[in-house]
Amino acid sequence: MSIISMTGFGKSESTLNGTTCVIEVRSVNSRFLEISSKIPKNFAYLENDLKAQIKDKLARGSVNLSITLGEGAVGNIPVCYNETAVSKFVEITKALQAKHGIAGEIKLEHILAIPEVLQFTDAGADNEAWEKHLKAELDKALDGVIAMREKEGANLAADLTKRVAHLEDVLAKIEVLDPQRIDTWKVKFKERIDSLMKDSEIDDVRLLQEACIMADKLDIHEEITRFHSHNKLFLDALKKGGAQGKNLGFILQEMGREANTLGTKCQSAEIAALAIELKNEIECIREQSLNIA
Repeated sequence: MSIISMTGFGKSESTLNGTTCVIEVRSVNSRFLEISSKIPKNFAYLENDLKAQIKDKLARGSVNLSITLGEGAVGNIPVCYNETAVSKFVEITKALQAKHGIAGEIKLEHILAIPEVLQFTDAGADNEAWEKHLKAELDKALDGVIAMREKEGANLAADLTKRVAHLEDVLAKIEVLDPQRIDTWKVKFKERIDSLMKDSEIDDVRLLQEACIMADKLDIHEEITRFHSHNKLFLDALKKGGAQGKNLGFILQEMGREANTLGTKCQSAEIAALAIELKNEIECIREQSLNIA
């Protein structure tokens, strides 16, 4: 199973009772699952059910659902009004005016402002058949989204694997330079001590203690070892597949921390340049991984 990208698109086209139905689902990257929808007003009551259907299949991403019936007018043009609601509104308004002495006229815009006063559903429409049809077609569109996300995820995994291999190559160069760095530091350290203590006696024990403390501060072996470990964890997550975005993000944070420490402790221009190369590659990997679910 490959990792899953958050970029995807799926579309379903069908016909029911002579009316065409087009469902489109688009998905892009986001930290969480965010769903927006544009559906015919006569099926607005289905919005929560359709969103729950999407949540069952998609883990993360900014998802947009669009449902178009016919040429776009079906379900969006009022077919009647709620006469009972209008009558009650007028009755209550006049009662309030009479009881509290409130002046004013009831105008058309006041009535049209009543929630759901305009009805978009034809009493004779087969809503039950449409509900089943919309949910079935949404499943087809979501299958298309998932297929595209998996294909995009496989491409991302291949690219990220190459980038982690590059990190390993850079670490190998650092491991070659590290012993040379220590030898160079030993020579410079001794020369510096000889220069400072030219006319003084040197306590060999104290000198050895200070040298050991300095050597420990300059040691980057642990950082290199941990970096190799993070690289392996990253590759293992790619192989495991599925929704690994948050896990990869955490591993990348640790990689960045090790690269920063390497650059700070190395005391070598060559290794510092390689540490910068590590950080640049990590940033490229981070940008790519932001699209992983």
